[in-house]
Amino acid sequence: MPKVSEEHREAMRRRILDAALACVGRKGFAAASMADIVAEAGLSAGAVYLYYKGKEQLTVDVGRRVLEERLAALEVLGESRPVPPPHEVIPELMVGLPKSEFFPGLALQVWGEAVHNGELAGVARAIIGEVAEHIAGYLAIWLATSRDMDDDAAAAEAARLAPAVVGLVQGYIVQVAFAREDIVERYLDGARVLLERL
Repeated sequence: MPKVSEEHREAMRRRILDAALACVGRKGFAAASMADIVAEAGLSAGAVYLYYKGKEQLTVDVGRRVLEERLAALEVLGESRPVPPPHEVIPELMVGLPKSEFFPGLALQVWGEAVHNGELAGVARAIIGEVAEHIAGYLAIWLATSRDMDDDAAAAEAARLAPAVVGLVQGYIVQVAFAREDIVERYLDGARVLLERL
């Protein structure tokens, strides 16, 4: 049997992910079924299940892809000299989120399901932990270079601040999902003011 190229596998994953986003967008996370996603993708059930065992895995993959792109930008900023301050970096991280199909609506649906779905709850905790780790890494570099803190003190302070900074990002997602258009600039402005005080 011929080997399937990585490009083909990635194209199939993308096709299935696009189908999942379309179904969840129409029906909501709870109502969209794997059968709906299979039909939307125009593939056999076997082909879809070869890549994803359920819509939870699909949703997690979508979320990870979106976050990886934003977190990669954070890594680049952490390597800049001078390191840009949090009141510039964190709002920039937030601005990119609502432009995707995953944020804010699908993210909130998944968080809601995670309250009573152990598998999703574990994955949500892991993703939030990864985000906090990236933010703490950036903050540690910024604190060490801009506040002349030694590495251990900067890392400790960054670990202390990271959960609240992650909360600012999560709050932005919630506000954008439920509020009027004008909340975006108002929220970002408020976040900048808070972060300037670090």
